[in-house]
Amino acid sequence: MAKHPRDQFLTVYGRKPVIEVLQDDSIRVAKVLLAHKAKGDIIKQILDICTAKGIECIRMTPDEVSRISKNPKQDQGIAADIHTPQMDDALDYLEQQQQKKVKLVALDGITTPANVGMIIRTCTALGIDGIILPRKGSAKLNSLVIKASAGVVFKSVILKTERLTPVLKKAKENNFAIYSLSGEQGVNIYTADFADKAIFVLGNESLGVSESTESLTTQHFSIPMANGVESLNVACAATVVASEIMRRNL
Repeated sequence: MAKHPRDQFLTVYGRKPVIEVLQDDSIRVAKVLLAHKAKGDIIKQILDICTAKGIECIRMTPDEVSRISKNPKQDQGIAADIHTPQMDDALDYLEQQQQKKVKLVALDGITTPANVGMIIRTCTALGIDGIILPRKGSAKLNSLVIKASAGVVFKSVILKTERLTPVLKKAKENNFAIYSLSGEQGVNIYTADFADKAIFVLGNESLGVSESTESLTTQHFSIPMANGVESLNVACAATVVASEIMRRNL
């Protein structure tokens, strides 16, 4: 099945973020979109790099750039489409999944871009098979997320979906266990058994996992705390989860 364009490309906007991706030879830039009146030293550098690398640079109106960036206040009249070969639709991924052992992390309403970026970086570094990121209710894959991931987002298996619930339902049909991380209840993650095929759900920074996720949860896990600390930041919790999965795979 051919990928939808939104699952093939990631749009970066703003002058500094765009020039940074253009200067990184490991990132494949499909095209640069530039407002007609955009000028200045950085714009000249961007045009020079595009010429040197043979990257298409398309001039358009500021409104057209903003329709693509979806952030007119911050795009500064420039955006770039980046190839993301490992990004996929979550439902398609599950449909095609034939591996006997699969460990995924799903983000359920995580809205802080820095958290999303750090989770992507950590989970990719520690060998998680994919990160499920809903378009609704979660931080978008924007320049802030890319910066927080230190560019790892371009190397990550990111599985996109409009909403998380249909993906979790499909996963359960495909014999995945759904584990929700809880700061107050659940089995100690260090002693719990993990199913071969599992999705570990990380909830909103303040509210935790949503009610719809709760209804689909197979089991709750908790991270034991010491010294009176009640819970970890969600990005730190993701590190614990991913590192424990990697430890068991070694």
